[in-house]
Amino acid sequence: MKFVTRNLLALAVSAVGASFAFSAQATTIQITVTNNQASGGLAITPLYTAFHDGSFDAFDLGGTASAGLELIAETGMPRGVLPDNTPFGIAVEREAQLPNSQGTVIAAGAPMTSNPPPIQPGETGSTTLHVDANSAVYFTFLSMLLPSNDHFIGNDNPLAYQLFDDAGNFTGNRTINVTGAQIYDAGTEANGLTGAAFIQGADITASPAGEGTIQQGIPLSSELFGPDVLLATGDTLNPSLIDFTSNPGAFNLLTIEISELAPVPLPASAPLLLGALGLIGWRSRRKAA
Repeated sequence: MKFVTRNLLALAVSAVGASFAFSAQATTIQITVTNNQASGGLAITPLYTAFHDGSFDAFDLGGTASAGLELIAETGMPRGVLPDNTPFGIAVEREAQLPNSQGTVIAAGAPMTSNPPPIQPGETGSTTLHVDANSAVYFTFLSMLLPSNDHFIGNDNPLAYQLFDDAGNFTGNRTINVTGAQIYDAGTEANGLTGAAFIQGADITASPAGEGTIQQGIPLSSELFGPDVLLATGDTLNPSLIDFTSNPGAFNLLTIEISELAPVPLPASAPLLLGALGLIGWRSRRKAA
């Protein structure tokens, strides 16, 4: 019977080790995005976020936009369907490259709907996600700038924001200030009223040829803030609030906050641990009797 007791103790020790391993490899994080623009400023489509191993490079400055980046830069959608029903989009590209990566979309208000609204000036959106630190070490964000033809925000460097260290531990709460330095032109559509998103009367499906490459420091077309041009909300742009090219680093667009929440679910090894300890206790009582 000593053999049984020794094995039960070994089982308990193994369960404790598994419990610690589980807590270090998986956790729940909260992502909150706030549009810091004043009324009359810029909006964004729901923020697409990806958690990956560092190899998901959504775009490169000076390069050509992928079909997925073009979709999100021109429509704000991370997923779409081709005429032959083939799915495509930046989320599909990520999943094909990294099946174990994760992604989510953050919109203003809650709960999330099938047609989430933009994040308007002054609005905040938030969500929580249970992530695996083994495959979700780095953070990437993307969104379309509204109104525009193909302006978008994102991080060019996929290694810019490391959320977990090599041991799978959360590196600490993080605040990302998104400025004009992280606003890009996808180069897939000419800038102007034709094909512009979030403008009343504009046909978003129209797509005049653009510059061809992803560029920085390209202002919005002056056609978008004419006195007779109305946004989808019925408001107009304030030209004094949307200059993100004169001093890009000082242009305060968004704040993204990432924090770790206290673990709620019981580790998977807990039932094994409790069972082993219970058997050891039963064995001790039986021996005493």
